[in-house]
Amino acid sequence: MKKILFICPYPYGVAAGQRLKFEPHYSRLREKGYEVKIHSFMHKKLWSKVYKKGYVFTKIFWTLIGFLRRITLIFSLRNYDCVYIFMTVFPFGPPILERMYRFFSKKIIYDLEDDMFIDEPEKEENRIASFFKSKSKYQFLVSSSDHVITSSPFLTKKCEDISKKKHAHFIAPTLEIDRFSEKPIVQDNNEKVVIGWTGTVGSKVFVDEFIPILEKLHDICDFKLMVIGNFEMTHSFLDLEMVQWNAYDEVSQLHNFDIGIYPLPSNDWIGGKSGLKALQYMSIGIPPVCSAVGNVLNFIENDEDGILIYNEDDWLLNLESLVRDKKKRQNMGKKARIKFLKDFSQESIFQQYFDLIES
Repeated sequence: MKKILFICPYPYGVAAGQRLKFEPHYSRLREKGYEVKIHSFMHKKLWSKVYKKGYVFTKIFWTLIGFLRRITLIFSLRNYDCVYIFMTVFPFGPPILERMYRFFSKKIIYDLEDDMFIDEPEKEENRIASFFKSKSKYQFLVSSSDHVITSSPFLTKKCEDISKKKHAHFIAPTLEIDRFSEKPIVQDNNEKVVIGWTGTVGSKVFVDEFIPILEKLHDICDFKLMVIGNFEMTHSFLDLEMVQWNAYDEVSQLHNFDIGIYPLPSNDWIGGKSGLKALQYMSIGIPPVCSAVGNVLNFIENDEDGILIYNEDDWLLNLESLVRDKKKRQNMGKKARIKFLKDFSQESIFQQYFDLIES
C-alpha cells in the first residue's frame, strides 16, 4: 500500500485553507489504495488561543511542542511515497526544517495558499509572530519541491518565476456536493433579506472595514446582516446577527443567507486569494457579490453567476438591487450553483490532485 503524509499547520477540519482544498480528498485517496497520515503543527489547544490577545505562555508552550513533534517526524519521512506540505513545516525562522524534510523525503508536493512572498496586511494580534516569519522558507519550498499547488493562476506564474521551473499548478478549492447542498426555496414571507459573510478571526478585518458601506446601505434599504465566524461582533444600529461557526451546522448556517458578500482590498497580497468564500456562496445557490480582485475574476461571470465590484458605488447599487429583487437573486443563485457543480465539485477537482500525487 502506498503512503502519503500531509504536513499541515492547523488541526483537521477547522481552517478553510485546508478544509476546502485538500482535506475533502482524504477519503478518495484511501479508496485509491493510499494510507493517509495527517500531521498538524497546531494542537487544538493552540488553535483555540492563537488569534486571541494574551495567552503568551500557552502559545509559546504549544509552539515548542509542535516544533519538537516536527523534529521527531523527520525519522519517518522515508516511509512515505509522497510528503504533502501545506504552507510550511515550521512557521518561524529560516527554512532549516524545510531543508531537512526535503533531504529525507522521496517526493514533496508543496501547497501554497495566498501570496506569502510579500507582507500580509498586519494584524495587531499576530504582530510579534509576523516578526519571526521568513519569506525564504516559501521560496525554498517552491524551488525544491517536485510539484507546487497554488491558490490562483496569478500565484502559479509567480512561483514559476521564482523556481524557473514549469512545476506549479493552480487547483481550485473544492466542496462536497452532498454536503454543500442548494438552499431550499422559501415561500414569500415578511422576513428581511439576509446579507451574509463567513470567515475566521484572521479575516475579520475585511468585514470590519466593510461596515461603513453597510451603514450607508442601511439608509437606502432594509436588510439583516449575518456574520458566521469564531469571534464576537456587535453594531449599534445595524440588524446584525453573529453566529458561531461549527462544522456540523456550517451548511445550515449558510442557508440563512440570501446574498453572500466577499469584500477585499485591492493589493498584491490579495492576488493569491483563491476565492473560497465566493465558492461557498455559489455552492448553496445564492449570488456572490465580490470585490473584483484575486481569483474570483477567473470564475465569476459578472451579472450572470455573481457580481464583481469595483468601487463603493458598485457595492451600494448592486446590493440594493439584489435586496429589492427576489427573482434576480434566485436566478443568479441558480446559475452560480450550476457553475459550481460543473467546475468546482469534489469529483471534478480530485483527479487533478491524484494525477500530481501519482506522477
